[in-house]
Amino acid sequence: MFRERERFERIDVPTPSAFRNMVSLIVIGVVALVTIIVCARCWHKANQMNYLNNEALYDALYDQKDVSGPTGGRVWTDHDHSNVLFFIVDDIHAETPQVKAAQILVRDVDDNTAIIANLPINTKLVANESNTYLERYFSEQGAAACLAPFTDAANVHVSHVIVATERIWSQLGTFEGPTLKALLSKQTNDFATISSDFSTGELVKFAEMLQEIGIESIPQIDAPCYTENLEDGTEVAIIDRQELPTQLKIFAYPE
Repeated sequence: MFRERERFERIDVPTPSAFRNMVSLIVIGVVALVTIIVCARCWHKANQMNYLNNEALYDALYDQKDVSGPTGGRVWTDHDHSNVLFFIVDDIHAETPQVKAAQILVRDVDDNTAIIANLPINTKLVANESNTYLERYFSEQGAAACLAPFTDAANVHVSHVIVATERIWSQLGTFEGPTLKALLSKQTNDFATISSDFSTGELVKFAEMLQEIGIESIPQIDAPCYTENLEDGTEVAIIDRQELPTQLKIFAYPE
């Protein structure tokens, strides 16, 4: 007669647990979360090192006053616009950078066209209830403090601000994505000379948009203004707050 074999439990084989799949999912989730956190911190650090994602400039955008509406028979145009303020300085790394020029780029989102307005650096500003002008106030307080009173003087609300040297326009003509490629290429050397509320990815997309329009073909105008003197005799420029938005095609006369 054949006898049945006896079966013995092996002590070296783990016993399957009812929580095995749940534990695996938790481990995968933790690893994914840690990876996201590390990548986010590296990304933020990269932008910090490049002077992008500047929190002071970002906050200053929300200090802007409401634009005064059109008068004198003018009306709002029915096109959407995206406006960027440029402060051209001698050196953003300097302890007190000096502003050399100021420009506002107005992009017509519907037509995908743009206009650049050159604004005088002696533009009169009203800051802290006192009269001053851009060049002086920029030297004393910096770009972030100048943003709101300057856009108010121009009567043009901006969505972004860039502080850079006069090389900015040639630099914008070379930036290209994707963003990871931009961060790993020599473009980072140029990013290090630009301060902005833009993130790296946003700046690259902005540059590519301008390249599509054709940077060299964007028309430029000088802001219409007249002069007067401050209390100390300093001559300052007063921007025509109705005519400038008209020339930038934000306001228009009805046909």
